[in-house]
Amino acid sequence: MSIQVKWFPTLVKRTRSKQPETAVEWRDGLTPLAIFLEEGFSEVDAEAVMAIINGAQANLRAPLSDGDRLEFLVSIQGG
Repeated sequence: MSIQVKWFPTLVKRTRSKQPETAVEWRDGLTPLAIFLEEGFSEVDAEAVMAIINGAQANLRAPLSDGDRLEFLVSIQGG
């Protein structure tokens, strides 16, 4: 099976796939961070995003399960 990945609109243009939604083949030990890095981002870029797994905020290093839905959102801060 695979992981369904949805990208925040401002991230789409920076991904390798250039698609708002992609599917990544699941493999043991796969994490949101690994998917993020495989799409061409850096670990520094990862500091500004949140991972949402199956509708709940999760750590970027959390292991993914086959069939999970993953979203990357930009963490917006201000004051």
